[in-house]
Amino acid sequence: MQEELKVNRRKWSRETVCIPVQYFIKGESTRYKEGTIVNISRSGVGVLFPLNEPLTIGAQVFLELFVPKTLEQLSLKGEVKTRHKRGDSLIGGIHFISLLPEELFIKLS
Repeated sequence: MQEELKVNRRKWSRETVCIPVQYFIKGESTRYKEGTIVNISRSGVGVLFPLNEPLTIGAQVFLELFVPKTLEQLSLKGEVKTRHKRGDSLIGGIHFISLLPEELFIKLS
């Protein structure tokens, strides 16, 4: 009997983090709101949103955050690719418009 192997098919490695973020959903938000980045890769992030957030696949999201242990502010733009419920929150998978540079990914992970 052959044991099934789990293969990570992601192109970019993903790191678990806990980074406060402010987000704005184009066409839904009227102001920036608070969320938390829970994982990050060079191509995107997983963001913890309130359960009642109108998060739709394909929506454009603007993220504002401070790079941990620095005063550097970062603005990112992406698109919602996935969403699923986690407890009393939503996790949204946001795919960046362009890749994070490797050195910035290292600072954030």
